[in-house]
Amino acid sequence: MLKEPISSDDFSKIIPLIGSDPDEIGEEQAVVEFFPDRPDLLSTEGVARAIRAFSEQQLGLVDYITKKPSTHMTVSKEVLDIRPEVLGGIVRGIELDNTSIKCLMELQEKLHVTLGRKRSKVSIGIHDLAKLKAPFHYTTCSPHEPAFVPLQKDYEMTPEEILKEHPKGIEYAHLLTQFDKYPLIIDSVDEVASMPPIINGALTTITESTTDVLIDVTGLDREAVEACLNIVTAALVERGGDIEQLEIRYPSEKIIVPNMEPKIHKIGNDYLIKLLGYDPENFAIFKAFRKCAMEPDLQDGTWYVKVPAYRADILHPVDLLEEVAIGLGYDNLPEQLPKEVTFGRALESRKLGDNCRETMLGIGFQEVVTLTLTSSKMLHEITERENDNEATVSNPVTEDYHMLRSSILPNLLELLKNNKHRELPQRVFEFGDIVKEHSNHKSLAWIELATKSTFSNAKSTAEIISQRLGILGDNEDCDDPIFISGRSVQI
Repeated sequence: MLKEPISSDDFSKIIPLIGSDPDEIGEEQAVVEFFPDRPDLLSTEGVARAIRAFSEQQLGLVDYITKKPSTHMTVSKEVLDIRPEVLGGIVRGIELDNTSIKCLMELQEKLHVTLGRKRSKVSIGIHDLAKLKAPFHYTTCSPHEPAFVPLQKDYEMTPEEILKEHPKGIEYAHLLTQFDKYPLIIDSVDEVASMPPIINGALTTITESTTDVLIDVTGLDREAVEACLNIVTAALVERGGDIEQLEIRYPSEKIIVPNMEPKIHKIGNDYLIKLLGYDPENFAIFKAFRKCAMEPDLQDGTWYVKVPAYRADILHPVDLLEEVAIGLGYDNLPEQLPKEVTFGRALESRKLGDNCRETMLGIGFQEVVTLTLTSSKMLHEITERENDNEATVSNPVTEDYHMLRSSILPNLLELLKNNKHRELPQRVFEFGDIVKEHSNHKSLAWIELATKSTFSNAKSTAEIISQRLGILGDNEDCDDPIFISGRSVQI
């Protein structure tokens, strides 16, 4: 797939520059990790294509020639309520061996996990076209028929049996069990190609003798479905294939896919230079784009960049800036001293928190962290405090966590309740957030459980904290219902 072979040393230098974290690079094999933001690099074919451009063996866009459709896929109205999006394409004349088939299957599964969100958003089927008779139909079926032989099995199973007994069916059954009908892709003689998003039929299994393939991509999001189709199509072209489009006939529209025409994104030259931090000159920017397999054109101070159809990650002008930085090479960016020197300082709330923690730890308390979300039962019923217009969660998952706390003390009481089996004394504190009148505040609360605990002990602790924090005041009677009447004061 490369026009000229490269050494393992050159490979180890190039591969990190195009967005990889190499784990192991040998003479014959390399283990590298690519991040999910570059789904086009999740295959051997995609990596080879990127290296070909970056090493200047083939700068700029790959020119994808597509033939007009010779057949179509009809989409039934019923399937739109289950898995509404389907796109597809045909690639003819590919050359496959055991290794390339394995690479293709790995790409399929990696796209399922990343863009496909474990097949919930997108699922992909790749079929031996010679085993099917066009045109094709994307329709629905009942759980009990038709029976067909799924992948990894040598006997027929109904859709319901597949969901209950087949390993892939068990793994992904949750995507379909809420429906009384299931999606199905069949040919003109009712042979089953796929039961998306669960399993393909064994009939259309890809083998080393396969030369023409049908790609089907189904899902819930048209944009993600199209991205996966373009990535798989581009990978098959790297294996010597020719693209033939497929007409998808929805009940309300007809579309022809795959569309491998590049998309045009733009970024202002001044904006690019500002974000980059220096001016590398126009020719260097032009070449940097081409090393990332893009075709740039500078007009009236704006770069108009043709981006390949398989690059689903280019969404914003900043993405184009990143491509320029990659093309230039991060190691080649000039080092510059900052024009301004600034010094950070801790926020007052941070200083207060550190002071509180240092004080409490110094007098023998242990810090705990409890949840800010709580319930009305804990804040009001247990403490007998009145509702103080606390902030509540609109759609709580559980009634135990539907309100933002206005006090930390109930949390500490709950903590002691759950730790009655522990040794005494238990002395804990928390410095954390509370919400009063829909505003965040910092609060310090502490509690002590001991076999012998007197008012003098509590007063001594409060006075130490007051002195450290500079809080001055007189002691007054406290009528907070959380405390026993006549045995509490407030400062």
